[in-house]
Amino acid sequence: MIAWRLCRRPHADLTGEGARLFGGRWNKPGRPVVYLAEHPALAALEVRVHLDLPFELLPADFVLMRVGVPDDPDTAFAVEQDTVATGDAWLAEARSAALRVPSVLIPHAWNVLLNPRHPEAAQALIQDTEPFGFDPRLWRPLAGEG
Repeated sequence: MIAWRLCRRPHADLTGEGARLFGGRWNKPGRPVVYLAEHPALAALEVRVHLDLPFELLPADFVLMRVGVPDDPDTAFAVEQDTVATGDAWLAEARSAALRVPSVLIPHAWNVLLNPRHPEAAQALIQDTEPFGFDPRLWRPLAGEG
C-alpha cells in the first residue's frame, strides 16, 4: 500500500526517531513509530494542527514522502479511549509492521503507523520525496476574529 508522510527535510526517513523522543497520539516516548497517512491531504492536516507558527515563519523545508508500506497492515477497529495504550500494545505485541488507525481529525480517514523495529518494516520504502508548501489559506483567521 502507499502511505504519505509530511515532515521537514532533515526528518525525511523511516526511523521513527521523533516519536521515540517525544511520543505521540499512539505511542509513549521511548518507542519509535513512523506516522503516515493514507492520503497526502490528511498528512498535511495532521501536521497543520500541530503548527502554531504564523504562516510567514513556517520553515521552507517541508517535504511530502510517498512510502510503500508492507501490504495488509492490521487495522485497529476497536480503539481504546487511550490511543497511546492501543499503540503501545500493538508495538509490544509486534503483530505487524504497519497498523491502520482512525484519524481523529477526519471521520472515515485513516493514518498508518509503521513500527521500524518490526522485521517486515525493512520492506517499507520511500518511493519519492518532493518539496511541499502549505497553502496560506490554512492560516486564515476564523470568521469573526479580529
